[in-house]
Amino acid sequence: MFIIGPFSLLIILGLIGVVVFVIRRISSEKENNVSNNTFMTPADMRLRDKKEQKQIIKYFKSTGILGLIFQISDSTFDSVLSRKADELASRIEGRALETHGMDADEVNEISPILTEGYHNRSRYCKMFRDFTFRASEYQMTYLMFSEKQMYAYSYIFDLTSAETDEQTKEYFYEDITNIEVVTTQREFPAPRPIEYIIGGIAGIIIGILLILLSRGNQGTLFLGFLILVAGVVIAAFLGYSRRLVENLILRLTVADDEFVCSMKPENMAAIQGMKAKIRDKK
Repeated sequence: MFIIGPFSLLIILGLIGVVVFVIRRISSEKENNVSNNTFMTPADMRLRDKKEQKQIIKYFKSTGILGLIFQISDSTFDSVLSRKADELASRIEGRALETHGMDADEVNEISPILTEGYHNRSRYCKMFRDFTFRASEYQMTYLMFSEKQMYAYSYIFDLTSAETDEQTKEYFYEDITNIEVVTTQREFPAPRPIEYIIGGIAGIIIGILLILLSRGNQGTLFLGFLILVAGVVIAAFLGYSRRLVENLILRLTVADDEFVCSMKPENMAAIQGMKAKIRDKK
């Protein structure tokens, strides 16, 4: 018969507290290392640092308890993406003009439009605990307008590799047969609130304590194992559901070609103005 005294119980609780503290400290340090790191942002926005790429990949792949401990936070990922998108936005006009061989005064018929959003064919994508969809690839598109033509410049960068995709298109207004905003829906696994993980961990701790304190009592021993297994199941397997994610896509169609780019709801007013202007020009 296994008997545990008050002093031994305090030691066990103390060890559990130390383990939890160490895990949280490691998680905090890893997050701070990502947040404070000076990210390489060359002119083409490629992510060359393999360590950074691995951290983002782990962010998308890690789930459950391991995800809470070892992955960077949602806010850290958002800040990384925002920093890179902001830097690209500051130079995208110049790059768009350069690739089209244009000067700014040649494309001032209406104000240029910058659309952006997660690329709909991203390598990694997921919905996280704040029920916000995130993806590893991001598309930014700059639309410019001259007296007779529309010019498009699209840039896609990937946070998990050094791969980029740059595309340019130009169309005469009379050749554009259709401009539409398409809403696509895809289903993704969505983790439920953090309480599932916390409840599962609590169940694991309580189950272990009951097993240690059972003192040969079969009922207490069985209850301890039952709560322990329930805690593992709740924390590791039941914390997920599935949700539909809507993506907005701008599609321009001509007789023998099509241009597609990601966009956000806040781009809608500018797109409607563009459609009205192109109708007037045709």
